[in-house]
Amino acid sequence: MSPDSSNDCCDRRDVTAVILAAGSGTRLGGIAKATLEFRGRTLLHHAIEMVAPFASEIIVGVRPEDVAWAFEQTAGLDVSARIRCMAGGATRQETLHRLISQCETRYVLLHEVARPWVQPEEFRHLLLALRRHSAVALYTPLPVRDGIALAKNGRLKATLPRSQVVSVQAPHAYRLSTLVQAYALAEKHGWNEESTTSLMCRARRRVHLIEGSPHNVKVTYPEDLAPLRAAAVATTNTAIVAARS
Repeated sequence: MSPDSSNDCCDRRDVTAVILAAGSGTRLGGIAKATLEFRGRTLLHHAIEMVAPFASEIIVGVRPEDVAWAFEQTAGLDVSARIRCMAGGATRQETLHRLISQCETRYVLLHEVARPWVQPEEFRHLLLALRRHSAVALYTPLPVRDGIALAKNGRLKATLPRSQVVSVQAPHAYRLSTLVQAYALAEKHGWNEESTTSLMCRARRRVHLIEGSPHNVKVTYPEDLAPLRAAAVATTNTAIVAARS
């Protein structure tokens, strides 16, 4: 299934895609991930093209200082979805809250600009699952050799069963009403969670898991830049060969 294929899993008019791109890139040395190059375009450009076949509207949250740049990036894109760019917040939770406050469709497809390796079929599987579930996320099994535990202030808080530990990935898909209810509880009680799925769990909303791919790596650390650069070189070499032929 190619990125420009039609959405046959639900009516795309019922879906808004939100793209999280407001991170500071601290672990990458302060580089905004949205600006990184991937296959001849930016990660922001790539993320928009990936979700466009599945949504009627795309809302992008970027750092306040990147809003003008984001508008320039999206101005000439040939996609059928409406695109809006806005400033994100200081945290992931705040950014997503701002984005979903602008959503008017029944479903929300949540994507991260830092996951360029996700495949279109994974978006489709998430949206298909929304027919029976109100919150859906990708996961991969997490091979563990040693014991897994939670620690705080140098003390062991709890141990986790190794057979039940998984790695949770974006993208996710939600019914808008479920997100709105969870964020209302977070605002009421002052919750601040690191991930959307942890907020769902704290709000006692069930999250259905679909097995994803180990290749759907999130660009987080400097070593994650090497595959992006290799893809950029491959794209350049392909273009040179095509120009000479």
